Amino acid sequence: MTNRSTLPPSATAPALLRRYPAAAERIPWLPLGCAVTPVETVHVETATGRRTILVKRDDLTAEPYGGNKVRKLEFILADAAQRGAQRLITAGAAGSHHALATTLYGRANGFAVTLVLFPQARTDHVRDVLLMDHGAGASLRFIRRMELVPLGVAAARIQHWRERPYIVAPGGSDPIGTLGYVSAGLELAEQIEGIDQVPAVYVAAGTLGTVAGLALGLVLAGRPLPIRAVRITSRIVTNERALRGLIEATAARLRDAGVEPPDVARVLETIELHHDQLGEGYGRETHAGRVATRAFAAAGLRLDPTYTAKAAAALLAAPHDGVPMFLHTLSAAEPLHLARAADLARLPARFRSYLER
Repeated sequence: MTNRSTLPPSATAPALLRRYPAAAERIPWLPLGCAVTPVETVHVETATGRRTILVKRDDLTAEPYGGNKVRKLEFILADAAQRGAQRLITAGAAGSHHALATTLYGRANGFAVTLVLFPQARTDHVRDVLLMDHGAGASLRFIRRMELVPLGVAAARIQHWRERPYIVAPGGSDPIGTLGYVSAGLELAEQIEGIDQVPAVYVAAGTLGTVAGLALGLVLAGRPLPIRAVRITSRIVTNERALRGLIEATAARLRDAGVEPPDVARVLETIELHHDQLGEGYGRETHAGRVATRAFAAAGLRLDPTYTAKAAAALLAAPHDGVPMFLHTLSAAEPLHLARAADLARLPARFRSYLER
């Protein structure tokens, strides 16, 4: 397994390691996708007229699967390898993009993978993601609800203790995974140099690693853009206290690597959690989300009902003097052949029952 952190930083390295080359000696990194994703100008037609927005295309981070989880996994998998882990254990909902990305890139880099998954509202997309997990070789453990994640992860850890299991936080949102979005914030600041009117960046907010890292990186770069973090799940997960804790822990990790982080209070000032797009709950479509999905599709961008549609709906609902930015976190590529080839007879019975209900 290649560990780029032992090599001189280059144009292909993430912005964090390019900007702070000494940190490359203390922060393991494993290349999984492209180093830089583009920022594009997109015109979206709405009922009130045309909206011009900037889109940071993190749907294009990697093949065969992109989205915002890849940046996090570049740091997480490198850390797991450095620690000698043989198995990754992580948790999420049945249609978790993080669980799928961990499976695909973990398996590709020599790790066994266990997923601890709880039910969510079933859609064709959720079914496809779960079957891709199965087809890619993940070991699946069923739990009845989100609150049982700690017990499910602990049981998996005990079962696989001989494999030196590495616990990956849900969403990859721990101080190591969040470094991926510190780097993305630095990258974005480079890309929009000279663009004055960016009133806000809109992004889906779940486990908060993307939000926390992006804010840290932008403030570190001297470009503290307002971030509108659109909550897509329970307040148990997505709340101001959890956000502060993750920013503080990630700032400490940066300091340990020789990077002086910005003031945590200053970072928090740039973030506003929006709670008005959740609708009936996690994974459940909203009318505003469906409207946003159609509008973005006409502009050539695919959204999903759980995350990106709700963030896009918040953007379209807000008035702006300038050109807002949308951080597109859904993968543009999906290895659907894995879902089609998945052997349903070998799917654990609890998951078969869940898909058939």
